[in-house]
Amino acid sequence: VLDELGIETIDGILWDLGVSSHQLDVADRGFSYMADAPLDMRMDRSAALSAETVVNTYSETELFRIIRDFGEEKFASRIARRIAEAREISPIRTTHELSAIIEKAIPEKNRRAENKHPAKRTFQAIRIEVNGELSTIAPSLIAGADRLAPGGRAAVITFHSLEDRIVKNTFADLCKGCVCPPDFPVCVCGKKPSATQITRKPIIPSDKELEDNPRARSSKLRVIEKI
Repeated sequence: VLDELGIETIDGILWDLGVSSHQLDVADRGFSYMADAPLDMRMDRSAALSAETVVNTYSETELFRIIRDFGEEKFASRIARRIAEAREISPIRTTHELSAIIEKAIPEKNRRAENKHPAKRTFQAIRIEVNGELSTIAPSLIAGADRLAPGGRAAVITFHSLEDRIVKNTFADLCKGCVCPPDFPVCVCGKKPSATQITRKPIIPSDKELEDNPRARSSKLRVIEKI
């Protein structure tokens, strides 16, 4: 976009990595376990991969990996197994079907102890897989930071730990200089830091912000400044 507009450098850039609340609130998009709808979860409805495809065609091992890695769900193995068993009987087509399967896979005592819906993490994991949400973060941050003018700032708002970890590590790498082994007498890699950390720790919402916008509860803001 910057090239198309003939803009070489910018003074600031903000990434808001949150999912569109509008899309989440539209029941027939299949993002929510709260309303029954076809399993879709595509941000771009022209994309080929849907949640129904993931749930019904991925192997049990692949489902386990996605639910564990993208949902950080400790019962990922049990959930993947229950999904695989259920689809052998008939394909899983709707959000409520999937939610019920997930709920049965989690022990009752754990469901009672959790302050979240039992399907929350698994739905997040499938949504991330369908939309490839994590794969574009680091390349986008690096490309954006490269176009900053000296003194320009890059800010990123994340909404879950997977995103925040990628942002944290990417920013750390941009702010890091020499990567030569410590026993090298002189630097031979030539790597120099391209930015400095403005937020050593992420900024989190105030109580007032949470009153006005409860969906900001898990958000974190990190900022770097171009050298």
